[in-house]
Amino acid sequence: MKRANAVELRDQIERAGKTLHDDVAPLLAGAGLQLQLLRMDHPNAAAQVSEILITLEDAMDRIRKLSQQLAPSPFTPRGS
Repeated sequence: MKRANAVELRDQIERAGKTLHDDVAPLLAGAGLQLQLLRMDHPNAAAQVSEILITLEDAMDRIRKLSQQLAPSPFTPRGS
C-alpha cells in the first residue's frame, strides 16, 4: 500500500513539473513577448516595462528550475 502511495505521489509531482514546463512557462514567455512589443511601441514606458521584464525573467528562471527538479528531462545534464 505504501509503495502505491509513493508511486502515485511521484506521478503527481512529475505531472506538476510537466504542467509548469508545458503550460505555465509558455504563458510567461508569451507575456514577455507582449511586454517587449509594448516597450517598442511606447518608448516613454520603456523603463517601467524593462523593470517588469526583469521580474518576469526571474519568475521564468524559478519556474524552469522547479520544473526541472519535479520532472527532470533526460536531456538536461545533472547538476544544472
